[in-house]
Amino acid sequence: MRTELCDVLGIEYPVIQGAMAHISDGKFAATVSEAGGLGVIASTLHDGQWVKEQVEIARSITDKPFAVNLIMESDIVEECARMCVELKVPICTISAGNPEKIVPILVEGGIKVICLIPHARAAKKMQDLGATAVVAEGMEGGGHIGKMCTFPMVRQVAEAVDIPVIAAGGIADGKGFMAALMLGAVGVQMGTAFLVAEECPISDVYKQMVIDAADADTVLTGEYGKKQVRCIKSPFTQEYWEKFDAGASSEELDQFCRGTVAAARDGIIERGAFSAGMISGLIKKMKPTKKIITDLMAEADQAYADFKKIYG
Repeated sequence: MRTELCDVLGIEYPVIQGAMAHISDGKFAATVSEAGGLGVIASTLHDGQWVKEQVEIARSITDKPFAVNLIMESDIVEECARMCVELKVPICTISAGNPEKIVPILVEGGIKVICLIPHARAAKKMQDLGATAVVAEGMEGGGHIGKMCTFPMVRQVAEAVDIPVIAAGGIADGKGFMAALMLGAVGVQMGTAFLVAEECPISDVYKQMVIDAADADTVLTGEYGKKQVRCIKSPFTQEYWEKFDAGASSEELDQFCRGTVAAARDGIIERGAFSAGMISGLIKKMKPTKKIITDLMAEADQAYADFKKIYG
């Protein structure tokens, strides 16, 4: 089940690990790359020195391609981008804002750039800037979300650009992978599916919450029209909406949310914002990273064989 994305990025399987903020470090990204996918280091709000340390850790574990995710919300994103150029990082993914100011820096530095985009118009702009590929991520995904759903978004983005399109948001098994290909994508990005990897550096409490979640057990936090985050229902999400309904200001809500991502990573149920996507209800057990990817590919092969058997 090789696609164009494998050749473009130099990976075995067309699977990218989502950049999970405050979770995905050099060690975990290298684990995903060693398993045949594309591991991604989440730079989040860290500085260039932290990025350098994590890149060196990744390179001590694997000689396969990996990426660094840069977020446009960071005040030092240009510093991190230039560090990636200096370190000759092979691939960067960019999210959380308009990457217009750093795509040229990375492209000129010889780095392949993958941009997360919210709609087809943005995808065209990234293609014009020189992006290697784009990720069309629907609001079904965990963490920060956009306003479009995966199916209509991927389909329209695939029609709008000539560069590879990667589907994300609500994909965790082989049937979802095949659906993405039918929509015009050449690979998938998954975050929630990798949360339950045995090597993922989060608490087992967090992993078990994903495993125990049903299909309707995620909820959004954040004010409509602003940045919203999809999390598993928890004491934190309940209290958030109680404060919202009581008339708390944006500043008060922002203050209430501080530290909740780290609390989730450490398994503190009372304060944790446990980011996860709608597909959580399909995920039923922890697995080694390698098995998550190989199971996905085996399921995709079986789904394709079943389809041919039924429809010829």
